[in-house]
Amino acid sequence: MILGSRLLTFQKAIALVALIGMVAAIASERVKRWVAALVAALIVVSLGVIHPVIALSYVDFDLLGLIVGIGILSYHLKRSNVVEWLSIKLVMKFKGNIKPIFFFICLIAGIVSIALENVSVVLLIAPIIYSLGRRLGFNPVTLLIAMALSSNIAGSATMIGDPPAIITASEYGLAFMDFIFYEGRPSMFFITVIPMLIAISLTTAIYARSAITKPVSDLSKEVRLDKVYVTEVLVFLAIKIALLSLRNVLHIPLSLSAAVGAGGLIITRLAHKDLEGIKEGVKEGFDWELLLFLVGVFIVSGAFNESGLARDFAYSIMSLGNNAFLITSALIWISVALSAFIDNVPYVATMIPVINVISDATGIGRITLAWALLTGATLGGNITYIGASANATAIRLAEKWGYRVRFIDFIKIGLVFTMSSILSGWALYIMFWLL
Repeated sequence: MILGSRLLTFQKAIALVALIGMVAAIASERVKRWVAALVAALIVVSLGVIHPVIALSYVDFDLLGLIVGIGILSYHLKRSNVVEWLSIKLVMKFKGNIKPIFFFICLIAGIVSIALENVSVVLLIAPIIYSLGRRLGFNPVTLLIAMALSSNIAGSATMIGDPPAIITASEYGLAFMDFIFYEGRPSMFFITVIPMLIAISLTTAIYARSAITKPVSDLSKEVRLDKVYVTEVLVFLAIKIALLSLRNVLHIPLSLSAAVGAGGLIITRLAHKDLEGIKEGVKEGFDWELLLFLVGVFIVSGAFNESGLARDFAYSIMSLGNNAFLITSALIWISVALSAFIDNVPYVATMIPVINVISDATGIGRITLAWALLTGATLGGNITYIGASANATAIRLAEKWGYRVRFIDFIKIGLVFTMSSILSGWALYIMFWLL
């Protein structure tokens, strides 16, 4: 019994050290992110914190497949010049004023992510941001980061958004409308969407100051569009979006929707003998550094959960007694802290049984606790780019564009965005569910 207890303590220590080591290595920028993540993953597997088979079960291969497929589609979107055309329309609409452009793009990302997976949103909107930066002569990185943050924040607004919302809905038998109103009270839709609007507004006011060096009048030149190519890209993009939106009804994986879209486009490009486009598109989709980084993060997150650290944090909440305000507030803020560094999908999956125990012990309603968990995990995953795949994808895109983004650079924006959203979300949660 003592030996087993010591082994469990050893595993927790290794999991915590591996996670802290990975974050420190990434923050130091002395090693590549994917190397730091894979080394940390190798440590927790080799030292027995998590069994190799279980470690692989934590890797979201479905999401990785989605990234590859949508990456291929995004390449063809950019190559077809439809992105250039859209960016010109946007610039002319707002007369080159960066603030409304900044706000509008972030808002669109947040709204679309209510129904679509966040990584898809980032990969679809990022080319427009890059095009805008190139045409207007400003650094697009700040807008790219803000857009990624916006895509993450509304994932639990409905039960068809992110996996944590789907997991919660499945556990408690919730219907679509329950995420909007539950037993007459405003639910996750309002607790996430209102903070999203506040965070986007504040971030725009603070960071939308990039200098525009090119006159808007120079953008009036017509962009040549291959109408056949554009039509093919948009048709298969629409098919992909439709499949993603209906994935819960059709019971299909995320990667299948992207595979259908990318595969269909590759076939049409073959018909046009566009071998160069096919080759470059596949190369763009298989971004090995991003894929390996995410694999490492998934495994380290899995080890954190398997070692029992997440449960330890949760059960410590019960020492607060039966005070609903203290318990739910602790649950929200612990979720904020943890979701900044570990993926929120395994975290929420691990915590669901724990909040059931807390509910039984304290008498606080399970849905009340579930909304607290989702509030913290959804609004709090934006402090770093480690805790959210969409953020990691955005940073990798910036690197491919030739921009260097330091760990601290992301935190500066992410902290403002997260604190404004979580404070407003916390206040709304208290107003709707505790008063």
